[in-house]
Amino acid sequence: MQFGKPLTALALVFALGLGAPVMAQDAHDHGAHDAAVADLVLNEGAKWEGDQNMITGMEAIRATMAANLDAIHANTLAADAAQDVSTEVMTQVEFMIENCELEPAADEQFHLVLAQVMDGALTLDEGEVEPGGLAIIEALDAYGEHFEHPGWEPLTH
Repeated sequence: MQFGKPLTALALVFALGLGAPVMAQDAHDHGAHDAAVADLVLNEGAKWEGDQNMITGMEAIRATMAANLDAIHANTLAADAAQDVSTEVMTQVEFMIENCELEPAADEQFHLVLAQVMDGALTLDEGEVEPGGLAIIEALDAYGEHFEHPGWEPLTH
């Protein structure tokens, strides 16, 4: 794993309160990607309110994915570039976790998004470009459907 801090991914999983179930998922079981965001719900029919740290982090992840979108879809992103994308995504996840100011109900829903983003980043780090990238893109699109984020544009695939 290329993440800057040892055990960062494991620590983030536990910080998210997701524990062993996410870590126990087979990294090659990409059908599980949809499970995280499939459980998202709206806030009584409305999008969840976020905080500026969430908006900043998600914008950075979206920009990273948008810059690499064609290579992800063509499955031509080089292994070192995939690891760089993974590292950048995980850096933003870390930032959002460390600076989270969400109310508990919104935080719980956002954890579902972050779980899929982390799963995709770990898959990218393992060199599985298309499934890892698509998992992150799906999480970004679900995020936009469930959270208030001025100017958010989906990265449809």
